[in-house]
Amino acid sequence: MSVPMISAPEPPAAEPDEIEKREEAEERTLSSLLPTGTARALVVAGSVGLIIGAFAKFGFSGEALLGVVLCPTLVLLAAIDIKHKLLPNMIILPASLAIGLIIAASAPGAFLTHLAAGAALGGFFFLFGTIFAGSFGMGDAKLGFMVGLALGAKTLGASLIAFAGLLIAALYVLASRGMSARKDALPFGPFLALGGILAYFLS
Repeated sequence: MSVPMISAPEPPAAEPDEIEKREEAEERTLSSLLPTGTARALVVAGSVGLIIGAFAKFGFSGEALLGVVLCPTLVLLAAIDIKHKLLPNMIILPASLAIGLIIAASAPGAFLTHLAAGAALGGFFFLFGTIFAGSFGMGDAKLGFMVGLALGAKTLGASLIAFAGLLIAALYVLASRGMSARKDALPFGPFLALGGILAYFLS
């Protein structure tokens, strides 16, 4: 007598689009993410202008050196996030390390304050993104840590500017494209970059 075979249900296959996106993200190199053409020229020009501005405002000091690392990094990350909706670790992690070393060398007494600010902002984005899926990603959390580490007590101002910019952009998109655009995701990196740069210079 033959025994009937019961086949175990196969796990649901991943959506083709999800697989393609995952493979594409894994295969991307830093060189493929960097801006090209006009975008590259704007990033370079903006970065040079911000570096000059940092020395003009703070002189030859640790604060100016911090701006030399922070501002061009934020400009580059904003350009990448606008086009690719990615914030690469290959940029954020070395920049965060450089920022930490600059602060530890130039203002050792304030290092723990800066570290706490970075942990607070990065942790907020991480928890918010975990609770509300699709709101913030790990890239936003790491960028938040970097901005907080660099700005210390100025972090709150940078965050307020970033969220205000995001709100204005969202309202503009809704006004121009209608309610059908309410589910479109806006990259948060450019707004946090803007908030970080303004808070750095306006303090």
